[in-house]
Amino acid sequence: MNKGALIYIIRLLAERFIGAALFFAAAGSFDLRSGIFFSVYILVAVVSAAIIYRKNPNTLKERGKVNTNSPKWDKILLPVFWLSAFFIIFFAAGKTVPLGMKIEFDFIAGIAIYLISAVITVKAMLENTFLESTARLQADRNQTVIQTGPYSVVRHPTYSAVLLWCIAVFCIFPSAEVMLLASSVAVVIIIRTELEDEMLKKGLEGYKEYSEKVKYRLVPFLW
Repeated sequence: MNKGALIYIIRLLAERFIGAALFFAAAGSFDLRSGIFFSVYILVAVVSAAIIYRKNPNTLKERGKVNTNSPKWDKILLPVFWLSAFFIIFFAAGKTVPLGMKIEFDFIAGIAIYLISAVITVKAMLENTFLESTARLQADRNQTVIQTGPYSVVRHPTYSAVLLWCIAVFCIFPSAEVMLLASSVAVVIIIRTELEDEMLKKGLEGYKEYSEKVKYRLVPFLW
């Protein structure tokens, strides 16, 4: 049993349940759309964590680190992302999205996009055991460049998955406020990607050569 990994999984599930509770507190109730989404949202967390724990629990343990030697910009961007994507956006959804909306194409597309983003995240975590929550050079763990799986397509696939999540959450909870928050999360991720990419080029052996081979940071054929 890996205690650190289990603590991270508990924290991960707590984040999901708190997000659902904030939605409920703001909306006063659940409807079919929100009920389906939060059920999928929590189930995906459970299944993803179980898959990763079975193959490499240390990946989850390392993601549980909060205080690391990450640069100052990451200590600012990461909390902004965490608060916005896990909590604030769901409270805003509860406040602004009317209950009782029908299950239509936008909702189904949103769930499908969310599941795709989850699959990309799991695949990236299975390939990259250095995928910590904070952005830093991991000399203490003998970090190497990962070039397999989704890393053969883009250099930061978990951030690509977050961009897909931003699209998904707006499809599921269509309001101007949710769109604004999702867009803000996307901007934070794009900035973090740029800064982390430059840090890795300067400090991780072989990363510059990797960036010349895999040219796109987040979106194939675009950036």
